[in-house]
Amino acid sequence: MKEQNRNTPSKPDSTLGAGPSLPPAWRLKAIGAFPLPISIFMVAAFNLLLPAPSQLSKSLVFDSPYLFIGLQVVFLTLTSSLVGFISLRGYMQTGSTTLILLGAGALSWGTGSFIAGLYLTQPNIGISISNTSALVASLFHLTSGIIASRSISSRARPTLRKPFLTLAYAGVLGFCGIFTIMCISGIIPPFFVPGVGQTWLRMAVLESASGLMAVSSGIFARLYLSSRSNILYWYFLALGLTAAGLGAVFFGRAPGDPISWTGRAAMFLGGVYFVKAVSSSFKR
Repeated sequence: MKEQNRNTPSKPDSTLGAGPSLPPAWRLKAIGAFPLPISIFMVAAFNLLLPAPSQLSKSLVFDSPYLFIGLQVVFLTLTSSLVGFISLRGYMQTGSTTLILLGAGALSWGTGSFIAGLYLTQPNIGISISNTSALVASLFHLTSGIIASRSISSRARPTLRKPFLTLAYAGVLGFCGIFTIMCISGIIPPFFVPGVGQTWLRMAVLESASGLMAVSSGIFARLYLSSRSNILYWYFLALGLTAAGLGAVFFGRAPGDPISWTGRAAMFLGGVYFVKAVSSSFKR
């Protein structure tokens, strides 16, 4: 019996130490969920650890405007343009109101980010345009969430899709253009005053944009729990990361400090998540 056991090749136990394994899609979802709580935790931790602005060491600040603009073009402008294009195609095929509102929000966010980068030497203009476009984007996302949560008929008839799409996208581009002219002309009160800092108007706009993004994220998170839809999963995470990135401004000590870069990283990753969300709509 011992001889037989010795000569019989043992078969590896495929279950030994392997544990339950998740499907690839679920592994990606699990990994994708981590950046949001990590970003919030890092902002909170830095807020407790960093000294007041007047005592902040210059070694803790890395403010490279050109690097920031480059990253903004790649992770906000380009991703938003891609989201707008994919949403456009999806809306024309399905008539989904969620897609056209997502696309319009992305177009506002991306266009504002691009225009803001053109005014690198005039921070007030760039900040005014970027922050206001974020607020407009948050309104589109919130409207999308309200429509979806109330189970309102959210598919336009084929004959109405092109007019609605033209109205939404042209309206966003027109608003961004007109608002830019108003900022250049000095009609819009300042968002940022060199040597003084951000004004109450900027804080109000940012607070509204961040809050509406957070509320929208919560709405779509609830919808995801009931539907398990991939597009809703990445959508609510993208909104949450964007909300966290915008909210980080309230806790920053100086442009380019650890809180500032944590918020920027959250917004940049949020842009990637928006692309993943609309891409998932074609894989259902």
